[in-house]
Amino acid sequence: MIDLRRDDPGWPVGLCWVLVLLLVLPSRAASEFDQARKAYEQGDPAAAVAGFERALSGAPGGVGVLYNLGNARFRQGEMGRALAAWRQAEWITPRDPALRHNLDLIRRRLGQPEPPFWHRWIGFLTLDEWAGACLVLVWLWSGWHLLIRLKPGLADSGSGVRGVLGGVAIAVLGVWVSAWITVQRGPNAAIAGKEVPARYGPLEESDAVVNFADGTEVRVEQSHNGWLRVVDAEGRGGWVPGLQVARFHPLIR
Repeated sequence: MIDLRRDDPGWPVGLCWVLVLLLVLPSRAASEFDQARKAYEQGDPAAAVAGFERALSGAPGGVGVLYNLGNARFRQGEMGRALAAWRQAEWITPRDPALRHNLDLIRRRLGQPEPPFWHRWIGFLTLDEWAGACLVLVWLWSGWHLLIRLKPGLADSGSGVRGVLGGVAIAVLGVWVSAWITVQRGPNAAIAGKEVPARYGPLEESDAVVNFADGTEVRVEQSHNGWLRVVDAEGRGGWVPGLQVARFHPLIR
């Protein structure tokens, strides 16, 4: 059993190291980010990509880092990886206008259709935000119901409000379910490479089923020995090397 007594001389040393790491890592990530921004502004996208990648490892999930990483990838002509970086940021800040502009731009560049209106609408909030909105409405509905129980005189005038709150809560719950299904069944990665062949099996010797263009959004379904089985929106699929797939799903690492 681990001894965590205060008289253990290793205890304060370990705590100090934890505090040092908590202070140093964010500042180091910020320094990497500033250097990468400078490299990008000086016209060196390769150095910028490397710097943003290091900053991202120190501050995973940083929207600003992901956004700028996508910009640097885009300038290098790495459409698939740029799209993946921006899509990853979209899970965190779906309403960012600059991010939406970049996604529209790269989709036009790749010749991809715009997402349907309903997809944009349910993507206006994150999954957590939709769930939070639903929970607040349920609380309001429950609170109003309790108020009517305490003050029966409000029963006639309050029944309409209770019905509206309940209806809106059910509608929001339906949107949350739709958003969750979209996340679970929709694309979670992008092809990162020029004309990547998808093969029948996870082997270089296997015949190609279809060639995916750079930036094609796909869904990763299986993995085996560094290979990933992916399927696009049209149902075409096969095995591709994992290094030629850039993932952007929030639950995938």
